[in-house]
Amino acid sequence: MAARFAIFSDIHANLPAMQAVRRHIEVQAFEAVYCLGDLGGYASQPNEVQDEIMAMGCPTILGNYDEGVGFEREDCGCKYIKPFDIEMSNVSFLWTRENTTPEHKAWLQELPREIRFEVDGLRILLCHGSPRETTEYLFENRSDGYLKQFTAGGVADAEADVIVFGHTHVPFHREVNGVHFINTGSVGRPKDGDPRAGYCVLTLDGKAVSSHQVRLDYDVELAATRLVEAGLPSYFAEYLRTGGNVVTPAE
Repeated sequence: MAARFAIFSDIHANLPAMQAVRRHIEVQAFEAVYCLGDLGGYASQPNEVQDEIMAMGCPTILGNYDEGVGFEREDCGCKYIKPFDIEMSNVSFLWTRENTTPEHKAWLQELPREIRFEVDGLRILLCHGSPRETTEYLFENRSDGYLKQFTAGGVADAEADVIVFGHTHVPFHREVNGVHFINTGSVGRPKDGDPRAGYCVLTLDGKAVSSHQVRLDYDVELAATRLVEAGLPSYFAEYLRTGGNVVTPAE
């Protein structure tokens, strides 16, 4: 019998989006529900988002943003290159670090960097960025050669048959050298031009592996209004409205 898992990532303090995803998940039957991290940043409700996830009781791993905020690092580890992106990233991170409570930071500090489990002999690895590093981006246009390093015989063999991750905010599913690479997309800050909240349904049926990206409407304007009222840049609001298709000064 097929086993179905709900997996979501990159909520980024967007409470209306997280609430929409939670409602959708809770009326369905899943073997388990997992969160792949990055709870805060870029929107105005990091504590409330964390409360939602804690109430769901789902296993959660440490994203780069969670590490930066929880351990009060100097930055989020986002590794942006363009000056404008770096500036906006710093504004977001400092605001989030300042506005996340000590109790919520303490909870973040206890999160694991990965989760592993097996289903009918299939080895499943859940991580945030890549099997090697929380901050590494496995973009959808990475070459097969690049991804092959995480498969059997590769220099960074992840010892997994299915690798599920987030971090890039763009969903995809590819099979390379017998290993399935599945990006969950983003709950609260999509970058694929679709502003709707997203999460992944992973289905395992014997040795067959499939995934489905669920997209949900939510009150984008409410999230946008709240972040502007909290003193965050209006650029973040426009980012939500456009699903990341907003022109920056650096472009």
